[in-house]
Amino acid sequence: MTTCAFPFQATVPECLVAGEPLPAEVEQAMSIDWGVVVDAYLCSAARVGDVYAAKAYGDRSSTIENGMTVVTPPTRSIHTVGSFSLLQSQSGADHYVLVSEYVGED
Repeated sequence: MTTCAFPFQATVPECLVAGEPLPAEVEQAMSIDWGVVVDAYLCSAARVGDVYAAKAYGDRSSTIENGMTVVTPPTRSIHTVGSFSLLQSQSGADHYVLVSEYVGED
């Protein structure tokens, strides 16, 4: 466990500090009570159909380091708070927070 300087002092699992540092928007999304266990926070996410390719942060399984690229299973948006969206896998077993989407070049 490591103590991190969030808006509040907290002890967090190593998976939250391995790899790239947490972007400020991920820290903000983590401070929201989503009402479910969030499996990962997704940044620079590119949607293809109903799946996302994204940089993952705060992976609950501790198998993916911060900033690694992942592809989600098929998902649907079930809740929005500000600019963040809570995604649920079609199976209902996984939850992700969409922190930011990739904006392609013109």
